[in-house]
Amino acid sequence: MNRPQPNGHTRRLAQRIALAAMVVIGAFLVVLPLTTNLPAKSSATGDMMAAFRPAMTTSALAQSATDQRTMAAMGQQMNTAMMPALAAQLHMTPAQLTAYLAANDPAVAKGLAQFGSILPFFGNLESTMQAQQSNFAQADQIPTGFLAPTTMTWLFVVPGGALILLALFGLGRPRVARKMIATTGAIGVVLVIGLLSVSMYGKATAADQMTSAFAPVFSAANVQQARADTNTVTAMATQFAQQTLPGFATALHLTPAQMSALVAQRFPAVAAGASQLPQIVQRMQTATSLIEGNVQNYTQSASIPWSPGSMVLMFWFMMVSALLTVAVAGSALALSVRRHTVARIGSPRRAAGALHN
Repeated sequence: MNRPQPNGHTRRLAQRIALAAMVVIGAFLVVLPLTTNLPAKSSATGDMMAAFRPAMTTSALAQSATDQRTMAAMGQQMNTAMMPALAAQLHMTPAQLTAYLAANDPAVAKGLAQFGSILPFFGNLESTMQAQQSNFAQADQIPTGFLAPTTMTWLFVVPGGALILLALFGLGRPRVARKMIATTGAIGVVLVIGLLSVSMYGKATAADQMTSAFAPVFSAANVQQARADTNTVTAMATQFAQQTLPGFATALHLTPAQMSALVAQRFPAVAAGASQLPQIVQRMQTATSLIEGNVQNYTQSASIPWSPGSMVLMFWFMMVSALLTVAVAGSALALSVRRHTVARIGSPRRAAGALHN
């Protein structure tokens, strides 16, 4: 028994349904980025990635790790060796020397007292950046290495708008409906191939992981703590170089040169840290300003498409839309092809019957 084939009315109805579905899919692709404020959010993402790019290089991260080790060694040797030795030379107890510093060099006293919390805080920041370097590199390629993040909106709107226009044209002119369906299906195929060819799912996953890892860094409390700690270290470094060391030299009846030589010989970690402290402090100031200046950018980026954000969700919005476009177009075209095939097969039979008559 032959399977019943669709008649012309059924085929045209299927085409209209397919084109109407294309309008809906296209509208979704257009409306989604506009209603979720993707243009502004993607612009903020681009600004943040550009700002962090120099800090996420291998050389910059290596320098940050070196700074951490230098500061840790300096702080440990100052607290456990240099200060007790100076106290003995000045005929003071360590507690008396600490009280003396608090009264005369309060910035140094405060910095030494807080070293135990300041170093781990910036150490955690450095560790986070090190761990997220690979994810940052992948996220920085969204959507591609040569397209800025701001183009994400157009990657939704342009194909969505094309689907709407082609589908409406096909609905208005039934004679070209089949061609319009084929064209919209081709757009879906291009989207699927494009998403797969640029490894968009992997990039989106990396972006989500990076966003999650940096959430504590950009919290209000940690941003405030970073600024407070940076100011503490800056003040300590300035006062240590300008007042504390010269003051110790005077108390020990040494010239500044003799004091520097004594510190270099007996406390090399302190000497190394003191000589590098201005550059280290400058890099700390840069890192803290980088975080402070990108809080809003991070908040915007982390809310794509909405809060809590997910770039993977955006990937699936586009991928599912593309796959639906291909599926709808393929089904409508298959129905149309089957109808045309039946018509071609039936024509010779009708012609043959007419000859016999």
